[in-house]
Amino acid sequence: MLENRQYFPYQSIILSFLVVVVMTAFLYFASPIIVPLVVAVAFAYVLSPLVSLLKKLKIPHPLAVILVLVITTLIFAVIGYFLFLQVGSLVQALPSYWHSMMEYSLKFLDVYKKVFPQGNELDINKLQLKDMSSVTKFMFRGLSSSLAFLSGLVLVLFFTFFILNDQEMLKRKIIQVFDKSGEGTAAKILVEINRQIRRYLVIQFLVSIALAVIFTVGFSIIGVNYAYIWGPLAGMLNIIPNVGAIIATIPPMIVAGIQFGRLMPVLWVLILSVVLQNIEGNIIKPKLIGDTMNLNPLAVLVSLVYWTWIWGAIGIILAIPITASVKVICDHIESLEPIGIILGGKKD
Repeated sequence: MLENRQYFPYQSIILSFLVVVVMTAFLYFASPIIVPLVVAVAFAYVLSPLVSLLKKLKIPHPLAVILVLVITTLIFAVIGYFLFLQVGSLVQALPSYWHSMMEYSLKFLDVYKKVFPQGNELDINKLQLKDMSSVTKFMFRGLSSSLAFLSGLVLVLFFTFFILNDQEMLKRKIIQVFDKSGEGTAAKILVEINRQIRRYLVIQFLVSIALAVIFTVGFSIIGVNYAYIWGPLAGMLNIIPNVGAIIATIPPMIVAGIQFGRLMPVLWVLILSVVLQNIEGNIIKPKLIGDTMNLNPLAVLVSLVYWTWIWGAIGIILAIPITASVKVICDHIESLEPIGIILGGKKD
């Protein structure tokens, strides 16, 4: 019986834990350089099909890359400027919205105290807008990496240009460096990552844009103030599985309730959000993406928490592609296969 006993590889576990700690520290402290580079890689995946399309039109490769980057930058600059004006208007209107919300809360509290007399100790008048500063800091702390990304936009564009311009050479170099055995493992990993990540990023990008436009139009038809903020916000938060849809629905519902003072506009906002999110989550995305990423829900949740903790808002956007890439690498390296199995979904 003693000969059949298997011993747990404690040294391997400790070594793996140390590697994770060191990599986490590196990714956290080197984020000013790593984040623009990773974002540039993601942009390169999304923009690569456009470059290929221009090359089919007999446009030279470097010129095609420059044209795609210039057009993309101009589009995002116009959208960003317009959103900046809308957000500025919303910030100025926040005190009046807060005052209206406090009035509705007081009415609700009066009813609550009549039903539950023990609630008489509650005094909502003590809650001032300035008391929400800590909540505001918590909400915007995750945007720090996004603001850093905006300030380093030139660096991102610089990285994206060279990745798009030299992608074939970079692919050959990576295979040459990491495939010393000649078994083609590095090439297989790159092909699989390209297949999964490019498809996911391109589809996610297009779906998010489509949702942003539809939500904006829908909120505008309902008459909700600042529809041009809530629509793009809903499209962006669509990237976060499950939770993103709920978070995106709450602000326009609150604004609609305060603005109209009636229940029906709030219900219309809720119905629009539920219908669109269900169509997107249960019909469109499963058909387009399917099980391409093959990650289990727990791995997705943990990766979202981990990358958000390290990189803030950018971590939320990049968590799933990075985790999927890690899984592909682990699946093709024998010593790392257990990690790939843990991260895998139903097909594993």
